[in-house]
Amino acid sequence: MPESTQRDGMPYFLFLCEGRVLAQNIDGRIIDLGEATQENGAFAWRLDGNDEHGEGLNNADAVLDDIAGHLTFLFIDGQFTSLPDLSDDYAGKLDDAPAKEIVLSELSDKGGDDNPPAV
Repeated sequence: MPESTQRDGMPYFLFLCEGRVLAQNIDGRIIDLGEATQENGAFAWRLDGNDEHGEGLNNADAVLDDIAGHLTFLFIDGQFTSLPDLSDDYAGKLDDAPAKEIVLSELSDKGGDDNPPAV
């Protein structure tokens, strides 16, 4: 598991691996949030739990940045509560996968332009 570099709020890691959007919490649990695809050089993604999506992105980093902008603490916490832990399924596969650390505040989700998620 990558080492978290931020301590304000709750840190999570997002990954793109085998066409899936994955999230990992500080306990090392890994859940599947949705799909990521690449077609004709453009990337797209869709989250299963809330049908948020994005398309026309240039690369994996842009996908992770776009996803991060659509996540709230309440959503991701609910997903970790309801979805199975896939840590064993992805053991050893995430070391070289595109990844991004995000930090979501437990007290105030994305509360507008004055309180965006820390990325």
